[in-house]
Amino acid sequence: MTPPKLILFDVDGTLVDTAGAGRRAMERAFGEVFGVEVFERGAHVAYAGRTDPEILESTAEALGLQDSFGIRRPELLEAFVRQVEAEMRRPDDRRRALPGVPELLEALQTMDGVHLGLITGNMEPGARAKLEPFRLNRFFPAGGFGSDAADRGKVAEIACRRLSDLTGIAFDARQVTVVGDTEHDVDCARANGFRAVAVDSGWVSRESLERARPDVLLDNLSDRPRVLRAFELDQLS
Repeated sequence: MTPPKLILFDVDGTLVDTAGAGRRAMERAFGEVFGVEVFERGAHVAYAGRTDPEILESTAEALGLQDSFGIRRPELLEAFVRQVEAEMRRPDDRRRALPGVPELLEALQTMDGVHLGLITGNMEPGARAKLEPFRLNRFFPAGGFGSDAADRGKVAEIACRRLSDLTGIAFDARQVTVVGDTEHDVDCARANGFRAVAVDSGWVSRESLERARPDVLLDNLSDRPRVLRAFELDQLS
Protein backbone atom coordinates (compact mmCIF):
# COMPACT_ATOMS: atom_id res chain seq x y z
CA MET A 1 0.00 0.00 0.00
CA THR A 2 1.33 3.44 -0.99
CA PRO A 3 1.89 5.64 2.08
CA PRO A 4 -0.11 8.89 2.22
CA LYS A 5 1.56 11.94 0.70
CA LEU A 6 1.40 15.57 1.73
CA ILE A 7 2.24 18.28 -0.81
CA LEU A 8 2.79 21.76 0.68
CA PHE A 9 2.69 24.68 -1.76
CA ASP A 10 4.13 28.15 -1.43
CA VAL A 11 1.85 30.95 -2.72
CA ASP A 12 3.65 33.88 -4.38
CA GLY A 13 5.68 32.89 -7.43
CA THR A 14 4.62 29.25 -7.10
CA LEU A 15 0.82 29.24 -7.36
CA VAL A 16 0.05 32.84 -8.34
CA ASP A 17 1.54 36.09 -9.57
CA THR A 18 -0.26 38.98 -7.85
CA ALA A 19 1.67 41.66 -9.77
CA GLY A 20 3.21 43.17 -6.65
CA ALA A 21 0.06 43.33 -4.52
CA GLY A 22 1.98 42.47 -1.35
CA ARG A 23 4.61 45.18 -1.82
CA ARG A 24 1.99 47.84 -2.55
CA ALA A 25 0.00 46.72 0.49
CA MET A 26 3.14 46.97 2.62
CA GLU A 27 3.80 50.51 1.43
CA ARG A 28 0.22 51.57 2.11
CA ALA A 29 0.25 49.98 5.56
CA PHE A 30 3.38 51.88 6.58
CA GLY A 31 1.84 55.06 5.20
CA GLU A 32 -1.37 54.45 7.14
CA VAL A 33 0.26 53.64 10.47
CA PHE A 34 3.42 55.77 10.42
CA GLY A 35 2.55 58.48 7.90
CA VAL A 36 5.45 57.44 5.65
CA GLU A 37 4.97 59.01 2.23
CA VAL A 38 8.33 58.38 0.55
CA PHE A 39 9.27 54.72 0.44
CA GLU A 40 12.57 54.67 -1.43
CA ARG A 41 14.54 53.76 1.69
CA GLY A 42 12.63 50.49 1.97
CA ALA A 43 13.04 49.59 -1.70
CA HIS A 44 16.03 47.30 -1.08
CA VAL A 45 14.21 45.09 1.45
CA ALA A 46 14.06 41.50 0.17
CA TYR A 47 10.60 39.95 -0.07
CA ALA A 48 11.05 36.64 -1.88
CA GLY A 49 10.75 33.60 0.37
CA ARG A 50 10.55 35.58 3.62
CA THR A 51 7.69 35.71 6.09
CA ASP A 52 5.55 38.82 6.38
CA PRO A 53 6.70 39.49 9.99
CA GLU A 54 10.34 39.39 8.83
CA ILE A 55 9.61 41.79 5.95
CA LEU A 56 7.70 44.19 8.18
CA GLU A 57 10.54 44.30 10.69
CA SER A 58 13.21 44.79 8.01
CA THR A 59 11.17 47.54 6.39
CA ALA A 60 10.71 49.33 9.71
CA GLU A 61 14.47 49.18 10.25
CA ALA A 62 15.15 50.52 6.74
CA LEU A 63 12.80 53.41 7.42
CA GLY A 64 14.32 54.17 10.83
CA LEU A 65 11.14 53.15 12.64
CA GLN A 66 12.53 50.29 14.70
CA ASP A 67 11.93 52.05 18.03
CA SER A 68 8.19 52.46 17.44
CA PHE A 69 7.77 49.24 15.47
CA GLY A 70 7.55 47.03 18.56
CA ILE A 71 4.80 49.14 20.08
CA ARG A 72 2.77 49.53 16.91
CA ARG A 73 3.45 46.10 15.41
CA PRO A 74 -0.11 44.72 15.98
CA GLU A 75 -1.59 47.84 14.38
CA LEU A 76 0.77 47.51 11.42
CA LEU A 77 -0.02 43.82 10.92
CA GLU A 78 -3.74 44.57 10.92
CA ALA A 79 -3.29 47.42 8.46
CA PHE A 80 -1.14 45.28 6.19
CA VAL A 81 -3.69 42.46 5.97
CA ARG A 82 -6.46 44.97 5.31
CA GLN A 83 -4.41 46.55 2.53
CA VAL A 84 -3.65 43.16 0.92
CA GLU A 85 -7.35 42.36 0.87
CA ALA A 86 -8.15 45.79 -0.61
CA GLU A 87 -5.39 45.46 -3.20
CA MET A 88 -6.65 42.07 -4.37
CA ARG A 89 -10.15 43.49 -4.84
CA ARG A 90 -8.79 46.03 -7.31
CA PRO A 91 -8.94 44.81 -10.94
CA ASP A 92 -5.51 44.12 -12.42
CA ASP A 93 -5.13 42.14 -15.64
CA ARG A 94 -1.53 41.27 -14.78
CA ARG A 95 -2.57 38.99 -11.92
CA ARG A 96 -2.78 35.31 -12.77
CA ALA A 97 -2.60 31.76 -11.59
CA LEU A 98 0.76 30.50 -12.82
CA PRO A 99 0.96 28.08 -15.76
CA GLY A 100 -0.57 24.67 -15.12
CA VAL A 101 -1.50 25.39 -11.50
CA PRO A 102 -5.32 25.05 -11.52
CA GLU A 103 -5.19 21.92 -13.65
CA LEU A 104 -2.48 20.35 -11.50
CA LEU A 105 -4.38 21.03 -8.27
CA GLU A 106 -7.55 19.56 -9.76
CA ALA A 107 -5.63 16.41 -10.68
CA LEU A 108 -3.91 16.10 -7.31
CA GLN A 109 -7.21 16.51 -5.47
CA THR A 110 -8.58 13.39 -7.15
CA MET A 111 -5.64 11.13 -6.22
CA ASP A 112 -6.17 8.70 -3.38
CA GLY A 113 -3.80 9.23 -0.48
CA VAL A 114 -2.65 12.67 -1.67
CA HIS A 115 -3.28 15.67 0.61
CA LEU A 116 -2.61 19.34 -0.12
CA GLY A 117 -1.64 22.24 2.12
CA LEU A 118 -0.01 25.65 2.08
CA ILE A 119 3.38 26.73 3.39
CA THR A 120 3.79 30.46 2.94
CA GLY A 121 5.33 33.52 4.51
CA ASN A 122 2.03 35.33 4.05
CA MET A 123 -0.18 35.76 7.05
CA GLU A 124 -3.20 33.52 6.54
CA PRO A 125 -5.77 36.23 5.67
CA GLY A 126 -3.33 37.69 3.14
CA ALA A 127 -2.59 34.30 1.60
CA ARG A 128 -6.29 33.53 1.30
CA ALA A 129 -6.95 36.94 -0.28
CA LYS A 130 -4.26 36.29 -2.90
CA LEU A 131 -5.67 32.87 -3.82
CA GLU A 132 -9.37 33.76 -3.79
CA PRO A 133 -9.61 35.51 -7.21
CA PHE A 134 -8.36 32.31 -8.83
CA ARG A 135 -10.61 29.98 -6.78
CA LEU A 136 -7.60 28.15 -5.35
CA ASN A 137 -8.49 28.26 -1.66
CA ARG A 138 -10.79 25.26 -2.12
CA PHE A 139 -7.77 23.01 -2.60
CA PHE A 140 -6.11 23.93 0.69
CA PRO A 141 -7.97 23.16 3.92
CA ALA A 142 -5.02 24.20 6.09
CA GLY A 143 -1.35 25.11 6.10
CA GLY A 144 1.42 27.01 7.81
CA PHE A 145 1.59 30.81 7.52
CA GLY A 146 3.76 33.78 8.37
CA SER A 147 1.21 34.57 11.07
CA ASP A 148 2.23 31.33 12.81
CA ALA A 149 5.98 31.97 13.06
CA ALA A 150 8.65 34.25 11.64
CA ASP A 151 10.95 31.30 10.86
CA ARG A 152 9.98 29.51 7.64
CA GLY A 153 11.25 26.14 8.89
CA LYS A 154 8.86 26.40 11.82
CA VAL A 155 6.05 27.39 9.45
CA ALA A 156 6.62 24.17 7.48
CA GLU A 157 6.58 22.13 10.67
CA ILE A 158 3.29 23.75 11.71
CA ALA A 159 1.78 23.11 8.28
CA CYS A 160 2.56 19.41 8.51
CA ARG A 161 1.19 19.17 12.03
CA ARG A 162 -2.04 20.96 11.09
CA LEU A 163 -2.65 18.68 8.14
CA SER A 164 -1.88 15.66 10.30
CA ASP A 165 -4.42 16.81 12.88
CA LEU A 166 -6.99 17.53 10.18
CA THR A 167 -6.63 14.24 8.34
CA GLY A 168 -5.77 11.99 11.27
CA ILE A 169 -2.63 10.90 9.40
CA ALA A 170 0.83 10.99 10.96
CA PHE A 171 2.70 11.90 7.77
CA ASP A 172 6.17 10.42 7.46
CA ALA A 173 8.57 13.30 6.78
CA ARG A 174 9.87 11.41 3.75
CA GLN A 175 6.36 11.56 2.25
CA VAL A 176 6.03 15.34 2.62
CA THR A 177 7.03 17.58 -0.31
CA VAL A 178 7.50 21.35 -0.19
CA VAL A 179 6.99 23.15 -3.52
CA GLY A 180 8.33 26.69 -3.79
CA ASP A 181 10.13 29.23 -5.92
CA THR A 182 12.94 30.36 -3.58
CA GLU A 183 15.95 28.91 -1.82
CA HIS A 184 14.12 29.55 1.47
CA ASP A 185 11.48 27.02 0.47
CA VAL A 186 14.20 24.47 -0.12
CA ASP A 187 15.81 25.30 3.21
CA CYS A 188 12.57 24.96 5.18
CA ALA A 189 11.97 21.56 3.59
CA ARG A 190 15.48 20.41 4.50
CA ALA A 191 15.06 21.64 8.08
CA ASN A 192 12.16 19.22 8.52
CA GLY A 193 13.43 16.27 6.47
CA PHE A 194 10.88 16.97 3.70
CA ARG A 195 11.38 16.57 -0.05
CA ALA A 196 12.12 19.87 -1.81
CA VAL A 197 10.82 20.69 -5.29
CA ALA A 198 11.81 24.13 -6.58
CA VAL A 199 10.07 25.92 -9.44
CA ASP A 200 11.75 28.61 -11.53
CA SER A 201 8.53 30.61 -11.84
CA GLY A 202 9.15 33.39 -9.31
CA TRP A 203 11.69 36.16 -8.83
CA VAL A 204 14.75 34.26 -7.61
CA SER A 205 17.44 33.43 -10.14
CA ARG A 206 17.77 29.89 -11.39
CA GLU A 207 21.38 29.92 -10.18
CA SER A 208 20.23 30.60 -6.62
CA LEU A 209 17.75 27.74 -6.83
CA GLU A 210 20.43 25.41 -8.17
CA ARG A 211 22.78 26.37 -5.35
CA ALA A 212 20.08 25.44 -2.83
CA ARG A 213 20.19 21.88 -4.27
CA PRO A 214 16.50 20.93 -4.30
CA ASP A 215 15.60 17.33 -5.03
CA VAL A 216 14.10 18.53 -8.33
CA LEU A 217 14.15 21.89 -10.11
CA LEU A 218 11.26 22.53 -12.52
CA ASP A 219 10.71 25.39 -14.95
CA ASN A 220 7.10 25.67 -13.78
CA LEU A 221 4.14 23.43 -12.92
CA SER A 222 2.68 23.06 -16.41
CA ASP A 223 4.33 19.77 -17.49
CA ARG A 224 2.11 17.48 -15.45
CA PRO A 225 3.89 14.15 -16.09
CA ARG A 226 7.21 15.70 -15.07
CA VAL A 227 5.64 17.40 -12.05
CA LEU A 228 4.07 14.15 -10.87
CA ARG A 229 7.44 12.42 -11.19
CA ALA A 230 9.01 15.23 -9.16
CA PHE A 231 6.33 14.71 -6.48
CA GLU A 232 6.92 10.94 -6.69
CA LEU A 233 3.27 10.50 -7.69
CA ASP A 234 3.63 9.25 -11.26
CA GLN A 235 2.55 5.76 -10.22
CA LEU A 236 -0.81 7.20 -9.09
CA SER A 237 -1.62 9.12 -12.27
